[in-house]
Amino acid sequence: MAKAKRRTRRKPQSKAGNSMWLWGTVGLAAVAGIFAYEHRREMPALLANAGATGARHVSQVTEAVQPAPTPAAKPKVKMAVVVPERPNSTMPVPPAAIPVSLPAERTAPVLATAPARESSGRFGLCGGSTGVNCVVDGSTFWQNGVKIRLADIDVPDIAPSHCAGEQQKGAAAKLRLQALLNDGTFALSGSARGEDQNGGKFRIAMRAGRSIGDQLVSEGLARHWTGRAAAWCS
Repeated sequence: MAKAKRRTRRKPQSKAGNSMWLWGTVGLAAVAGIFAYEHRREMPALLANAGATGARHVSQVTEAVQPAPTPAAKPKVKMAVVVPERPNSTMPVPPAAIPVSLPAERTAPVLATAPARESSGRFGLCGGSTGVNCVVDGSTFWQNGVKIRLADIDVPDIAPSHCAGEQQKGAAAKLRLQALLNDGTFALSGSARGEDQNGGKFRIAMRAGRSIGDQLVSEGLARHWTGRAAAWCS
């Protein structure tokens, strides 16, 4: 035969314990009601004071909980590294200066064929074809009955002239040569040009190491002799 199942009986809960908790709660509520009634006029101030105290307590707790501020990180300063410059051995070396020959100052095309002789005297202006110590034009003069022509220059013609400008400049060269010859002693030396077709002697007149002809050229009254007469009319 099958055995009958055994039933377990639950113990009934104690009603007395529950009643005591209920009466205790009612008693506390009654006491609180009586306290509130007796202090009903002071209740708003007590509640406000309790609220302020609680808020202050909460604020203090919040401040205590807040983490300490993290100090700002200092900016990093980048240090520049200066590397000394090294001489570049691959740079091109400038070429050495190339000597340039400058054109030498043009000198009169003269080859001395006779020793220089010192001359002096007072020179006037010639009125005829011959004369004694007188000036014919800017490059021709008579000295002691000898016709002298300056071999290193060409001057404007006076008679005949090709234009009024040439005649004017020729007259100025004539007067300037007279003044230079009368300025003191000068030396005459022969030249490779010899004589002209009219018997004039080509000579170089020098004073203090400078040609009188060069003096006239520097003043714009003559030109260096190049082998042919220059045109003075533009």
